[in-house]
Amino acid sequence: MSVSSSVEIGEFGPLVDLAVQRILVSDDVAASKFYTRAPVEDPLREQQVLAEAGRRSPEMGLDREATIRFFRSQIEASKVVQRGLLARWRAHPDQAPAASPDLDAIRARLDVLTDQLLEELRSTQAVRRCAQVCRTRLFDARSPVAAAHHLDALHRRALDMATASVCSTT
Repeated sequence: MSVSSSVEIGEFGPLVDLAVQRILVSDDVAASKFYTRAPVEDPLREQQVLAEAGRRSPEMGLDREATIRFFRSQIEASKVVQRGLLARWRAHPDQAPAASPDLDAIRARLDVLTDQLLEELRSTQAVRRCAQVCRTRLFDARSPVAAAHHLDALHRRALDMATASVCSTT
């Protein structure tokens, strides 16, 4: 699901929307880990994601370290959601998902979102160079996007975390 074009979200809307989509995929990651009892931490997968983003960033005209920092924020936001949902489901098993999603399909979706996020980082480079303007426009995009996706407090906290480094990502 992406945000309707009728919502005024400015140039950061697509980037924030993709960050929300990535956060929402964390629900499926948590469901998979709930059934497999896998830990939230997955250092190998995290390193793969960060290495790929770092490898691709220069060819896209992006700063390597800033891009890695951005994707590290995405990973940390995902872990916030996973921990929150796992705790909820352990305390209230009746609220847990009925089945475990396919982790390979989840990872394929995350890979697509990584590609799209890299493109949005590239397309917002100019506005991200002015920190004050960036922060204002990012703030203006976050609320309507979060509302359009009906994010609860856990997912909103993750969104704040996922977008915290956007204005330092030049």
